[in-house]
Amino acid sequence: MKSRSNRFPSTLAALVLLTVPAANAQSSGSKEAILQPGPRPAAAEDEWRFSITPYFWLPSVDLDVSMPEMMIGNRTFGGDFTLDQSWSDTVSKFDNDFYVLSLDCRFEAWKGRWGGFIDGYWIFGKSTVTGSDSKMLLRDRVQVTTSSTITDKFDTGQINFGPQYLLGTAALTDASSVDFVLYGGGRVNWFSNEIDATLNVAASANAGAATSQLNFSNDDSRVFIEPMIGLKTIWTLGSNCIATLRGDVGGFGWVANDNWDCDLEASLGWQFGDGVLLSLGYRARGQWQDNSSSDTTAEGWFHGPELGLTWRF
Repeated sequence: MKSRSNRFPSTLAALVLLTVPAANAQSSGSKEAILQPGPRPAAAEDEWRFSITPYFWLPSVDLDVSMPEMMIGNRTFGGDFTLDQSWSDTVSKFDNDFYVLSLDCRFEAWKGRWGGFIDGYWIFGKSTVTGSDSKMLLRDRVQVTTSSTITDKFDTGQINFGPQYLLGTAALTDASSVDFVLYGGGRVNWFSNEIDATLNVAASANAGAATSQLNFSNDDSRVFIEPMIGLKTIWTLGSNCIATLRGDVGGFGWVANDNWDCDLEASLGWQFGDGVLLSLGYRARGQWQDNSSSDTTAEGWFHGPELGLTWRF
């Protein structure tokens, strides 16, 4: 396992570098806090403004997992292993025995420079692996055939929530600008992993045949809340083109399972009509966790493209 003392220097440095120009940026003339990526509406500063963004995220999985070893018959399961599955491979292999899906949504509310948000996603999947082997025991003239089926069902997710504040706005040209938004609060994390394994053994000889079956099941799940803080920049690039770049870190090893994590996102959107924005981006979530109660550790990334549609009202 890597040392946590140097896991986030690049992420923290990026947040610091973004915060420095934000502190020096001059407020825009209208002093209207943005609602979501997009041009500011012509509304009074004391009016509430809202947005909702359902989005689809197709993450690749790149995780290193360590768990206690277990025996099923004469086979060993567990130990150290790596999950490495790109989002493109996920699409090409999608069937009843293998899938990874995600449900996601974000809600924001603004009044003046202050706002609040709730942003959550749920990733769930299933993987089934089968295998077989056959051996002839010459001394006893017995044919032994074994077959195994291992099904892993998992889900993981986050609900991020808290206040946000418009630090300032820097003009780039007459038609473009960048806003700096500080946000923080907490997030609810949950993880669940269920493994079901079956080993069938069949032995046949001149005297007859015999079969046996061994089953194993393990369910590991946990839920915890942790603090987090981040910075978001929103780039208005003309009347309809909007880009966002944000990042946050959480956990800090203070709460459950000695957890650290980060959430990074970059997107580019185009506004259609009045208050509707279609955006395409890339999101990455890093997770570093030790679960001492079950002697399980996991570290790595979920990352991949996302497509969102925002309604503002």
